[in-house]
Amino acid sequence: MGLNSNGNFINRISMMSDEELDTLDLQVYLVSKATQSDDLYFAKKEILDPDLRIWLKKRIKKELNNIKIDSAEGKKFYTAEYNHELTKADYIAKLVIEDDEDLKDKLAKLLQALNHSNSTFLDKDAKFQVVKISKDTEHAYFIFYRGVKISAMERRNVSKLPTVRDREQLVIQDKNVIEFGGKIELFIHEEMMYILNPRTLEYTFNYDDHIKRQRDNNLETITNMSFFDDGSNTTKFKETSSQYILSRGLASIKKETLDALEESFEERCEELNMIKSDIPENEPDREEYLERYSSLWPLYEHIDVENQKVRFNPDHEVTPLLHFFSDKIVESFLTKKFKSQTN
Repeated sequence: MGLNSNGNFINRISMMSDEELDTLDLQVYLVSKATQSDDLYFAKKEILDPDLRIWLKKRIKKELNNIKIDSAEGKKFYTAEYNHELTKADYIAKLVIEDDEDLKDKLAKLLQALNHSNSTFLDKDAKFQVVKISKDTEHAYFIFYRGVKISAMERRNVSKLPTVRDREQLVIQDKNVIEFGGKIELFIHEEMMYILNPRTLEYTFNYDDHIKRQRDNNLETITNMSFFDDGSNTTKFKETSSQYILSRGLASIKKETLDALEESFEERCEELNMIKSDIPENEPDREEYLERYSSLWPLYEHIDVENQKVRFNPDHEVTPLLHFFSDKIVESFLTKKFKSQTN
């Protein structure tokens, strides 16, 4: 059932009246990450003042409506399949939990921690909040990657001391502060995870490990293709391509793209060789030609198009070569110019 379905629990929350919101059960948990335990998470269930509970329900409803997009049919949730590239601000990335065993296991351990509140939990250990909203047998989980502001009285070398007004005098604010609300970062309903802030996905479920594994798998697949050999400077290529800023793009390359790369590399080299040999000698044709293929020229620093082999040159940017491998160099239908397509 899609997010915009009338029967979808998330969509129903976004359209509820105040009276209907009152019928929802809301639970709040502070969660820490267990660094040396198979449990992965520890959680503490919080008791909320009734006014805070009402406010938080209304806030989540408002934020759900804030992430809807205007359409001809009214405001709708705009979703797209998650990929490892950074999520754009104008859509919600959706991820099928069942498709990723590691993510499925971590979510199961998080839910298990929520069901077994830890009596020794310390506020200072909290890394994120989980707000669980339920009605009958339906549940939704909203995750906010936000810790607890520990009282200044519990911190060393405090340079500023917060105070609050108590009747006629100012007194030290000696309680921990927990903030609620704000933009929705990630929520879970049934078998789907919906991501608005990919960092929250990475931090909560250590998903950056998944991205790194996929990056390394794709790099291994590419460098084992026939156009890499002893002269390809493979080790340096892997090292340069493993930079964090490039990891997402590499991890997002699909198997079908890699298959097409292996099948078509020689043909693309023939085309590149032809493009290079056809550079006009006279202006202004030469300038126009060079501009049209401006996204392709950096490839010649890394590819021996005549012998159809990769010859990685670390003195030049690796990004154009990675765009080539990930099929992101496209020809504009309007201008007929080639350009790198980025998300």
